[in-house]
Amino acid sequence: MTLPNATGLAAGQQSATTHNLKIGGVCAVLGAVVFTTARLLHGDTPAADAQAALDFVASRPTYAAVHLVAVFASMIAMAGLISLIKSLTHPTARILGRMGLASFAVGLAVFSVESTSEGLALPELAEAASKAPPGGRAELVRAAHAVAMTTHGPSLAAMALLYGVPLMLFGVAMALDNYPSWLGWTGTVVGTVTLLAATGLFLSPPLFPGALLYGVLGSMIVQLWLLAVGVAMLRRAAAYVRLGEETSARITGEADPIRRRRSR
Repeated sequence: MTLPNATGLAAGQQSATTHNLKIGGVCAVLGAVVFTTARLLHGDTPAADAQAALDFVASRPTYAAVHLVAVFASMIAMAGLISLIKSLTHPTARILGRMGLASFAVGLAVFSVESTSEGLALPELAEAASKAPPGGRAELVRAAHAVAMTTHGPSLAAMALLYGVPLMLFGVAMALDNYPSWLGWTGTVVGTVTLLAATGLFLSPPLFPGALLYGVLGSMIVQLWLLAVGVAMLRRAAAYVRLGEETSARITGEADPIRRRRSR
């Protein structure tokens, strides 16, 4: 009685782990792809020039929508990271993963407020500016400049908390666990660079173009890492399926001689 129950329990745990990895892998891949698509549709807003920013936003009718899509894409990616934590077996890796998830959750909250505020305010100002007389337009340009200045700090904090700290911690966690070490250490490096870049721009805005942080790091390199993590989770799920099939075949093969002896 003990052996069949233990075997059934192990099979159930393996099935749950496989299911978790499949869902998490799909969420990580989907979140990365959707976020990158939204950012490409968003484009590089010339925030330093309020007049140019209003003209830029006015030429993009989907400007508000892509901000909302980016938030939901980040939520989907977060679901993938939750599944990633559940798949970790090393105790220290699990702790690091939970710390990374906490940072990601705070960063997502900041990003949601900052992104939707800027994504809704600028299109409204751009529409008003397109209908305003020259004197009234100058006031709207000043308002757009105020929106850019107000959201700049929170956007940098969001980058640090959403991608900088989490990738550092998740990267180390994956390197400690059974995931490819190169993928883990790559995440740690990318997270560290993102954190340093966001901090540097916060302390010294003219340090380097913001497009390098928001466009190259946040919208491309980080998303490629998340995509690779999703693929690694799906490959790990496939490995569990193969292991389960091999175990089942072995158990069946060992049981056949017993059945034959009983049949005699």
